[in-house]
Parts: sequence; C-alpha cells; structure tokens
Amino acid sequence: MNQRNIISLAYANQELDIVPSLGAAIARYQVIHQGKAYDFLRRASKGAIDQGVISEMASFLMAPWAGRIQNGTFNYQGKDIHYPSSIPNFPHSMHGFTRDKAWHIVEQTAQMALLAFNHSENHDWPFSFELFQRVELTYTGVTISVTVQNIGDTDMPFSLGHHPFFPCNEHTLIKTNVQRAWYSDDELMPIVLNTHPACQKLAQGLYVQEQGFDTIFTDWDKKVEIYWLDERRYLRYYVTEPMGFFVLYNPPGEKWFCAEPFGNITNSFNLREKYPREIIGGMDIKAGEKIGTRFELVPGFELQAP
Repeated sequence: MNQRNIISLAYANQELDIVPSLGAAIARYQVIHQGKAYDFLRRASKGAIDQGVISEMASFLMAPWAGRIQNGTFNYQGKDIHYPSSIPNFPHSMHGFTRDKAWHIVEQTAQMALLAFNHSENHDWPFSFELFQRVELTYTGVTISVTVQNIGDTDMPFSLGHHPFFPCNEHTLIKTNVQRAWYSDDELMPIVLNTHPACQKLAQGLYVQEQGFDTIFTDWDKKVEIYWLDERRYLRYYVTEPMGFFVLYNPPGEKWFCAEPFGNITNSFNLREKYPREIIGGMDIKAGEKIGTRFELVPGFELQAP
C-alpha cells in the first residue's frame, strides 16, 4: 500500500482533493453549509486512494477515448492500432489510459491546481499528445478545464470524457434533456440508435434508484440537474463541446450513480466507416492543433422540489 500525495484545495466553503499520481483524479468534493459538510461527489476512501483503485475515486478524466474499444483494436488511416486492456480477463480497452498514469503538477494555489500529462508515441498508442487539466474552485463551484494538443507529426484520433460518481438514495432525482439513445449488445457495444423511454423520464426527473441503466444518450443539451430532495440541496453541471453524449450508469442497489459527459460513444473508433461522426463522436486532431473543453459543477441549497 502506497501513501499518495494529495492536493487539497479550499475556497468559499468548498474543499476538493486531487490525486496526481492516480490519473489526476478527484477524490473528494465537499461543501460546508450551515456547519455541515455535504459530499457532492462520492468520496473516495483512504484505502482506495492508497491502493490506486481508480474506479473508486470521486471523478476522473478519460482520454484519449471514453468508454470501450472493442478488443482494444481499430484501424486508423490504414494503420492497425492495438491498445491492450488493463483489466485482467477483459478484452476491451476501457476509458483511455491517462486515468491509469501519474500526472505532474504545473502550478498550484490555495484554490486551483494545473496538472499535465505527456504521452510520446509508442507501440501501443503511436500518437504524441500533451494534456492539461485545470481544476479551480470559484464562488459558484468547480470548473475543470481540459486542453489537449497534438505534439506529433501526423493526425491523431482522440476523444475524452469525465467519469463523476454522485452519492444517491431513494430521494435522489436527475434531470437532463436528451432525445435518443444507443441500444447495445451484451458487451455494451452500440448496435442501433433510436428513441428511448428514459428520455422522457429524464426530462421530467428520474429517481436514480427507480431503474438501472448503462446507456449512452445523444442529442443532449449538455446540462444536468441532480437533486437530493431529502437534504434540500442540488447540483447543476454544464459542459462544452466536444462533450455531445450523456451516459447514465446507475446500477441497482448502489449508493452512487454516474452521470457522465462523453465526447464519443463506446467503440466509436471502430464505427467511423459505418456511421456519421455527429452520432458517434470522436475527433481527428491535426499536428500542432489544440482542443479545449470545460466542465462546471455548481452546487446549491434550499431549493424547492423540481
């Protein structure tokens, strides 16, 4: 078990912890209100941090893709790419690889941390890029700004997403506006895009423990509202392009759920010849080109039930 360095930020009755050596993951985001601390993200345990269990963090960035690549293999501009799965006995490469690596601290203040990750082309991922993640506490909440630059000599495929975990109970409600969803096979590989009964429920407000989903939604307005009705508190979040897809993952019986902004659907690199880019996502970043996105979380209290 390793003792990991933790960056702790504090500002405007908020506290946030980042673990640079574990994908620059967020381990805790709390707001102090009327003398009580509220977790607006599922808090990571000390054991999960020390043991490096990324799936038990509060939130982490996924890059250079989000979701799964089927069998870790795809073809890009005539070149066969194989990035092996990091999960034992699981064939599909999951959620990129920057979450599994250490990031370095570029700059840090009491309320802000700027972290960077550099990848040089290798056999597994033959594209070079530099990734920056700036996490800042503001008067209104948390802003996570991500910038990627292709520092190689050729085009590169790229996408990203955020994987936040939120606490929940039978009183937790989520609202967002989506129009369609990808239906998937038994391995969660998308097979058809169509209307979905959850779209109307999400627009009206879905109790997250009412029914389990692991679904990718499209035609999204890039806004989410989460209400903890029993505690009279809420969280609103907003994302910018290229986060055009919304993933709801709420396993039955858990005290947490995921409401995730993605820049691509699962296995999108393998679906480029079959579907238009606007319904599968993903980018091609030219040599020297830089792309940015922003993720804002705004907590609040004393709101009437929606």
